Amino acid sequence: MKKYILALALSFSFVSISVADTTPTPTETARGIVNALQLNEAQYLRIKNLITVRMEELRSGKTEVTAVDEKFTAALLQLLNAEQQKTYQAFVKAHPLPQIAQAK
Repeated sequence: MKKYILALALSFSFVSISVADTTPTPTETARGIVNALQLNEAQYLRIKNLITVRMEELRSGKTEVTAVDEKFTAALLQLLNAEQQKTYQAFVKAHPLPQIAQAK
């Protein structure tokens, strides 16, 4: 009986872990973009800041997701040259930006 209860408790712990929020941090997201586009450290810091602002706006739930993403994309494209912009467009198609669960 003890083994059964222990196994049940262990299975519940695995379920709770798998349901946990797995949204990447702004640092992880920025590093992925920077590595794909081969950007410098100054561009990394600006992109990380843009991602942080994007995540905060999405979590607040005050603005539509599409509006936040359009604003983010416009600000990001201003930081990049023409070749980097093309590479970014291809990168986003293959690796969409993470969505944040909005607070209700």
